[in-house]
Amino acid sequence: MVTQCGIPPGENFTYVFETKDQFGTFWVHGHTRHQEADGFHTPLIIHSRKQPVIDYDEELTMTFEDWYTTEFYVRQEYIESLEDARTLVPNYPRALINGYDGNNTAPITFVPKRRYRLRIICMSVNNWFKFRIPGHKMTIIEADGVESMPLEVDGLSMGPGQRYSVIVTAHKSDEFNYLYNVTSYSPVLLRDAGFKPLVYTGLVKYRDGAPVKTIPAPSDEHLVWPEETAMQVADKQTRLPADRRIELTVNKFIDKHHVLLNALSSSLYKPVLVPTLYTALSMGELAKNSSVYGPQTNAYILKHLEVVEIVINNPIGDDHTFHFHGHNVQVIETGPYGNSSTDNRKPVAHQQSELWPMWRDTVQ
Repeated sequence: MVTQCGIPPGENFTYVFETKDQFGTFWVHGHTRHQEADGFHTPLIIHSRKQPVIDYDEELTMTFEDWYTTEFYVRQEYIESLEDARTLVPNYPRALINGYDGNNTAPITFVPKRRYRLRIICMSVNNWFKFRIPGHKMTIIEADGVESMPLEVDGLSMGPGQRYSVIVTAHKSDEFNYLYNVTSYSPVLLRDAGFKPLVYTGLVKYRDGAPVKTIPAPSDEHLVWPEETAMQVADKQTRLPADRRIELTVNKFIDKHHVLLNALSSSLYKPVLVPTLYTALSMGELAKNSSVYGPQTNAYILKHLEVVEIVINNPIGDDHTFHFHGHNVQVIETGPYGNSSTDNRKPVAHQQSELWPMWRDTVQ
């Protein structure tokens, strides 16, 4: 619970909202009692009336998610029942592609010479995903519901909550079928000797019965992946001057059961007892005092239309995405950071954005 009370079991609540000029690739997910981890999520696609960055003939949506075979509350009760969480029996997730377990996903069908828009959505809780179609180039035209300048890449590396639209042009001939590759990682579990990255393949079908052409796979460091600072927004908006700066640091805590907990800055977040929307509407001038929202909500009070620069330092070594609910942010700079825990790319130095920084709602 954050802004409002949850919908009681057996009841319903209808949300009505205007998208106005907002369009793109989104998704919907629950926030109560880890519903999202148990599969309460779905794509949400809003089509634009205006001309796309690159014309295409057809669009396809692909979703990636991590999947545990037991519900979250069962796993949570098991962990809390242990005196020492270091003795727990690991429960590693599998991966779903378009809602199906790994390689059981239906083929992608391509018609020669046609141009396709693939909307790729990472609906996972913890795992990261890499996606490639060997033998085919991808051109990014959108990220997180914001149109971008075209950027050609070999594949996508996606953290939880991130979305991309890419243009893929089918080959001129239906002589061969091809395979796409999906690899699922976990930044934490990779340190566990019992967990290995999950590698899946799926068919890109040009013609029934056509032989599958195998494309040699170079190492990740020799491929082009999307760097957030290399992307540029399609409407060519330059960097906004900041009115204020907020600096946050990712930290780790170990509780009495040796359970690892993550936090921003110095304290763990605890859910509010009263929805923040109700507090803001009922406290008058006190609504501008961050303490009324609870001592461990780490609340920041912002002014209307204030431009805020947010600096997030992540010294703990785990790859992590940051999702800004209801807001897009300009990605101004990243790094430096070392070897990624989710893929095999080389360390990346400090990088600053291009002339027209990309807007996103989920950043790595």
